[in-house]
Amino acid sequence: MNDLAESVVSLIAEKLEDKLLVEGLFFTGLRGEVQWIKGDLCILRCILRYLLKDADTEKRREERVKNWVQDVSNIAYDIEDVIDTFLLRIEHGRRRGLIVSLASVVSRLKARFEVALKLRLIRLKIKEIIDRTSTDSWRDVYSREVTSRSLQESRQTSSYVQGTEFVGFHKEFEALVAQLTDEGETRRCVVSLVGVGGLGKTTLAMKVYNSDSVKKYFHLQAAISVTQEFALRDILQVMIKRWSVLPDTLVEEMNEAELTYFISEYLNGKRYLVALDDICQREAWDALKNAFPDSNNGSRVMLTTRKKDVALYADATSPPCELQPLNPDESWSLFCQKTFPEKNGICPSHLQKLGKEIVAECQGLPLAIIAIGGLLSKKEESDWENVRNNISSHFGKGTSEIFSLSYRDLPYFLRPCFLYLVNFPKDHEFPAKDLIQMWAAEGLIQHRAEETVEEVGEDCLIELIQRSMVQVAKGSSRGSIKSVYIQKTFRDLSISEAKECGFLEVHSENANAPSTARRLAIHHNDLSEYISLSRSIPFLRSVFIYSQGRKLLQREQEKFLYRGFKLLRVLCLNGVYIKKLPNAIGELFHMRYLACKGTSLETLPSSIGNLPHLQTLFVSSFHDMKVPGTILEMQELRHLQVEDAVKSTYLGLGENWREIEGHPGLDSESTLQTLTCVEAGKWMRCLGKLINLRKLGIRLHHDRSYDQVLYESIPNMQCLESLSVVTRCPFPLSVPPFSQIPNLSKLRLEGKLEKLPESTEFPKKLTKLTLAFSYLKEDPLPTLQKLENLRVLKLLGASYTGKKMACVADGFRRLESLHLEALDQLEEWSAEEGAMPRLLHLRIDNCRHLNMLPEGLQHVTTLNNVELWNMNDEFKARLQGEGVDWHKIRYVRSIDIR
Repeated sequence: MNDLAESVVSLIAEKLEDKLLVEGLFFTGLRGEVQWIKGDLCILRCILRYLLKDADTEKRREERVKNWVQDVSNIAYDIEDVIDTFLLRIEHGRRRGLIVSLASVVSRLKARFEVALKLRLIRLKIKEIIDRTSTDSWRDVYSREVTSRSLQESRQTSSYVQGTEFVGFHKEFEALVAQLTDEGETRRCVVSLVGVGGLGKTTLAMKVYNSDSVKKYFHLQAAISVTQEFALRDILQVMIKRWSVLPDTLVEEMNEAELTYFISEYLNGKRYLVALDDICQREAWDALKNAFPDSNNGSRVMLTTRKKDVALYADATSPPCELQPLNPDESWSLFCQKTFPEKNGICPSHLQKLGKEIVAECQGLPLAIIAIGGLLSKKEESDWENVRNNISSHFGKGTSEIFSLSYRDLPYFLRPCFLYLVNFPKDHEFPAKDLIQMWAAEGLIQHRAEETVEEVGEDCLIELIQRSMVQVAKGSSRGSIKSVYIQKTFRDLSISEAKECGFLEVHSENANAPSTARRLAIHHNDLSEYISLSRSIPFLRSVFIYSQGRKLLQREQEKFLYRGFKLLRVLCLNGVYIKKLPNAIGELFHMRYLACKGTSLETLPSSIGNLPHLQTLFVSSFHDMKVPGTILEMQELRHLQVEDAVKSTYLGLGENWREIEGHPGLDSESTLQTLTCVEAGKWMRCLGKLINLRKLGIRLHHDRSYDQVLYESIPNMQCLESLSVVTRCPFPLSVPPFSQIPNLSKLRLEGKLEKLPESTEFPKKLTKLTLAFSYLKEDPLPTLQKLENLRVLKLLGASYTGKKMACVADGFRRLESLHLEALDQLEEWSAEEGAMPRLLHLRIDNCRHLNMLPEGLQHVTTLNNVELWNMNDEFKARLQGEGVDWHKIRYVRSIDIR
């Protein structure tokens, strides 16, 4: 059922008048048509709410109602097409120089007359649609129309990052751990989890995979999602990238046979565990098994599947673990956790009977329980009985129907935000900021007084998380949401909903371009299969391409990509092998969001400055790049990120940088919030005017005047939250006055420092600090351990050249993650009892002269993850078996020594 129709109608009605007002295009006749259509759309929305207000009504399943709702959606889309095409035509006239000529006046009047005529015809269609409904019905509903509810939740996100406690399957958990770590079984076994969708196979598998016993038993681990539309090459590439043993560029050039051979050779002799999630076909196992050698040392492959025959086919002598639904007590415990998180999972006594009736309908399926719990967490107590009745009457079909109830309960403005997530590949984590910026580009985020669109978008994402429809993948050092993902079951059901209503179509295998969808997501390595040179798709608003084929597009294919979609607002080219963007990109007048990630771009065309509404430009390339300076003059640009596509295994930052050419005329009215990673240049004369900047990444070079410009500009940027300053110059970096930036929480300094600033000179809100190539001669820890809010500290290559470091008692009181890498001279690190009392993660890499871990580390009982890589033999010998240093980390859950 097309529940998105109300959202489409509402959003277009809200934007309709604004689109024309921006251009000053109202005149007698056209103003009246727009006002009438806005009123008509309001009536249509009321009727939609009446017809679709109850999940259990028979009328929403009637064919005539489905057709009526689809007609309403099409009408709304037609209106949007008319307006956007009209604005595009006016813009083309401007660019041809027809602004003040008589011809331009005639042309604009003709365009206005035509759009007025089209809107008048659309009004007749709307009247016909309204006449097909009961007059009494819609009038009654219209008289009782109320404004949609707004988001009420705060932005306190730490609870969402932590997730829900694991419930049920304790016996299965113990049995699986024992099976994986059975020293008596030396052959390479396949351990399988079998169960229906929504039962929690992946959750249990990952809990086993991350358990202390399993992590300590295996030398090497990898977890990979396969999916029904698996591509062998993609899976093998992901596996190698997880181990960080080859540069990404080399991995992407290898074919399937080369990848399989490399993995087999790399794993040979190692005791490894590879977890394969969602193996649905025997063919998938046949394609992958040759990558997993049997060295007769206890290696294991763990797979999840819905089909028992697949599990037995993979290993007939290893009995699969067949999961059963949760029992009533386990189901109730999980339900309470999701429904009453603010009450520590305790259900009020007067709701328990009703709640248990609701839980019983979920048939012990964890995903269904989580979904219904998330739904009820947003409901008033008076709504519970209605939810129970809906489930009892029509929702006995499992998670798909419960998902439908959760989706239909969303406010109209959240439905398109949720469906938007299916454009990302399955099991794909995606940055929360990218998602919010896409929502903004599409106009899906409501405007609220005195709040940025990013703040409102974050609230939308939080509400989806609270409803358990979106899961948090990673959190930042500040407790905010860094990346999210959507459960496979929810995603599969969302794809059908998005396609039915023409909102978005996903193509993973051979398929022709859609004829009705407004958005197209292409998940395929051979992009050329989806490009038709004979026709365009003019009504498309967004195109998302995820490709790793590294196949160079032909010139005609490139032309089609930019000229075939005239009304595009969002274009994402991920992994598309292109060296330059054509000038035609500047013709996409409506473009708001442009991302070219993992490309080989060497330059951006100057025509990109012709995109008047561009809000976000994100480019990552394997090469140095030149960026036209005019881009910084764009009035609506909010986020400019031009970064290195090479993931350095040494410092996490590549060497490719972006040069901004020219001298833009920036002013204090600039909306720019993000600017990374760019070379210092003449454009910096206007840096102090970027008062709205929140994230800045910059590299200084031999002209020391730019040091002074940065130093003088910093105090003006009071909104700055993240700053990265990199220099390879031989002279010391002039440290900006960080204490004058009240909101700065993330700081990276990469370059020579004469001395470390005093603790009082750092911003009070600093939570993450990275130093590299600082060549500090004095131990930095006595200063840094005084920073009260510091949670993440990275001391990387040559940041410190001394031999000793020391942490005192009560130092680093809030530090959660410490990373020491390539400190070539470090020999001794000491830590008193009481230091780093909240440390969770410790990584030491390539500190070749460090001989032992500090004695005080044994008192850090919070530590649950230790990575010790590329250390000297003496260091490793002290930790192996019952070595003299083993007692210092014996309690740690996960230890990785390489």
